[in-house]
Amino acid sequence: MADFEIVLTSAAPIPSSGYSQAIRAGDLVVTSGYLGTHPDGSGVVRGGFEAEVRRALENIGAVLAEAGCSYADVIRVNVSLTDISRFSEMDKIYCEYFKPPYPTRNTIGVKELWGGAQVGFDVWAVKPARVK
Repeated sequence: MADFEIVLTSAAPIPSSGYSQAIRAGDLVVTSGYLGTHPDGSGVVRGGFEAEVRRALENIGAVLAEAGCSYADVIRVNVSLTDISRFSEMDKIYCEYFKPPYPTRNTIGVKELWGGAQVGFDVWAVKPARVK
């Protein structure tokens, strides 16, 4: 079995079934997928597409912080959109969170997401080395 650590924070939705918020294996941190859902598990945020994108990215940020990382440590982002024509809207908000050099990214259109959400993200990050 691989040597890994489960990452868990109450600042993002707590897993309610068979998954972890994130796993850290050495310096690599891989998150689960996050939607624009309230951290308390009460469903998708109100306010439309922009609110969902921001909440999903805030959920990712909370998990990254718990793992000792930030958006700047992300090397890969996967994005799922229920309406691929909203790519430009998502990208504009995304660029407020991620700065050059941007991580690699894959964006796909999907039929539907849990709870009627419109967007989902998962990321891979590399935990920065500790300064001695």
